[in-house]
Amino acid sequence: MVGYMTELILTNRKVLCIGGGQVAWRKVAGLAECGARIMVVAPQLHPELARWQAEGRLFYRADSFQEALLDEAPRPALVFAATGEEGLNRRIAHLAAARDLWCNSADDPACSGFLVPAVVRRGAVTVAATTGGLSPALSRLLKERLDRLLEPGWGQVAQLFGAWRQRVKVSLVDAAHRQQFWRQTCLALEEENRLQRSQDNESWLEERLQRAIDDQKTGG
Repeated sequence: MVGYMTELILTNRKVLCIGGGQVAWRKVAGLAECGARIMVVAPQLHPELARWQAEGRLFYRADSFQEALLDEAPRPALVFAATGEEGLNRRIAHLAAARDLWCNSADDPACSGFLVPAVVRRGAVTVAATTGGLSPALSRLLKERLDRLLEPGWGQVAQLFGAWRQRVKVSLVDAAHRQQFWRQTCLALEEENRLQRSQDNESWLEERLQRAIDDQKTGG
């Protein structure tokens, strides 16, 4: 089975994590930068989770799992079953699925509604590796290789391109011409090693856009 890859926008959305140990900490760590409203339910908390609670980065309820948790409003956008008990995680996943809730079971990808890839971030740029739940160790190895390959400058480039996206759209009205501009600009970025010269990339992009506008006027 092939999963559909996506990037979820979780800002101000409730995410429920059932479990507060080492496994739960790894799951919640990936949510820390996403702006989600994280609720952790567990009898005890991992030290890092306790620190995040003290910093106001998550809500904590000192309790064991109760089925009624899944019915509390507002409904969670995601559920993580990370109790450290395989049978309980599987039960939580099945109860969540019966309610059409997306649940990740730490022990059983087959009963999960979604899987969590290994992620490398460079600002707004995110690259993820997954093996469909078959081998977390292999996913981590792929993440390490991607981390070595992905230079730090890509995040700044993404911010620059995002800031100029509307201006390019207005300036290059033909969609094919605009797509060609972005494609050639991305290729030139690497060919000219612009990642190491980010301080003048805005003027460089402006010059490229002006040439593309001139070509559009002349039909070039």
